[in-house]
Amino acid sequence: MEYTAVVSSQIAQIGYGDGVYGPETLGILFPPNKKQAAAGEPGSVYHYGNLPRTGVVSYDGLMAAESIGSYFVQNIKRHPELFPFTKVEISETIPLLTPVLRATEPDPTIPAPSAASPTQAPPHAPIVEPSSPSDPGSALALIDAMADDLLFTPGAVTDAQLEAGRQHYLTEAKKYDIATEEQRMALKRFARPLQKLRTGIEARAKELTGATKRKIAAIDAEKRRLVGIVGGIEDEVLRPLTEWEQEEDARKARLAGIVTKLAAVAQTFHPDIPTLTAEIAELESFDLSTMQEYKVGAESAIAASLRVLKPELERRRVAEVNALELERLRAESAARAEADRQAAAKAAEEARIAAAVEAAKVATRQEVIAKLAAPDPEDSPKLVQAAQPFVYPEVLPPSQPVPFQSQAEGVHEEIVDALVEHCLIDRPAAHEVVAAIVAGLIPHLSITY
Repeated sequence: MEYTAVVSSQIAQIGYGDGVYGPETLGILFPPNKKQAAAGEPGSVYHYGNLPRTGVVSYDGLMAAESIGSYFVQNIKRHPELFPFTKVEISETIPLLTPVLRATEPDPTIPAPSAASPTQAPPHAPIVEPSSPSDPGSALALIDAMADDLLFTPGAVTDAQLEAGRQHYLTEAKKYDIATEEQRMALKRFARPLQKLRTGIEARAKELTGATKRKIAAIDAEKRRLVGIVGGIEDEVLRPLTEWEQEEDARKARLAGIVTKLAAVAQTFHPDIPTLTAEIAELESFDLSTMQEYKVGAESAIAASLRVLKPELERRRVAEVNALELERLRAESAARAEADRQAAAKAAEEARIAAAVEAAKVATRQEVIAKLAAPDPEDSPKLVQAAQPFVYPEVLPPSQPVPFQSQAEGVHEEIVDALVEHCLIDRPAAHEVVAAIVAGLIPHLSITY
């Protein structure tokens, strides 16, 4: 397989012929990467199969392309299903050739190739031959004669050319004895072509980069104009689809938000049982048919929330029943305590009244006894009666009412009612007091009918 150096920032040399994939194998020598360049090694070589010499995508089409790198990437490298590739070891027989010029006519400033050139370039692109070994200094002089676009193409000036020129100048420089002023000046004159070549390279590179920048700026401006117009047309064509996609995105976002809300219900605080019951009812009655492709997610979210809310509702109901029962028991306890207090107060009041009645009885008896025991000169029969043993009038027990005469019964009941109301005594005790008055046991007190 013969290789030809080409002008491309992505490819150093191209070969075609027998290779890993047979007679229709394309060989590509890529420029060295940083590691390879640092080690002084050439780039990597890959073989691509099934590429015909002629046709829409072919070897001839690649070599004739305005941009060899773009043609290779777009039509060959991106289609490994059509053009399989593999990395191969670099053969020592691959020559380090000068790149192919991308011009239809040869540059008159470049010497024509010699007949003894080991590699012939295609007829559409002349090549620049390396300098003759008999004139190693011309290896550097040739740089000044190269076209700008070729000069600054990687690999256009080979390391062999530069090394040959370097050795020529170093060898010639040793002939000058810098011990004398004349020889020193002669050495400077000898090195002046190198200075001119260096400054010339810098000036040509600056001019070339300036022109390239202006060209790039013009390309960018036109690119922006064309992209803006074509993009506007594209937007108009795709507007219905874009609007549909926006509506679809909004719909999906809305449904996804509903699913999130359904899942978050379990984490929401519910202040009371009615609110919690209403939330569970809303989840259980949720219309899943509106969720479309989010139906499964909504079902899962609802089920997850109900697994939390239903036990919480049952717990609250049990707690409410327990609270009501506790409140009832406390109310009953308070009622019993109040009843006991009132019963105790009533018993104490009854005991006080009974004691008061008993004290009144005792006082009345003592007063009657004293009155009867005193001598009455005006009433001698009473003295005789007093000498007789004293018999207490019969008093009915408090539990039984005093029998009153029918004609005085109404007056007696009024007195009983007044005693009960104003003297804080019960009705049996009031009856007993009235009976004592009727019987004349209470001195200085009588009842008028």
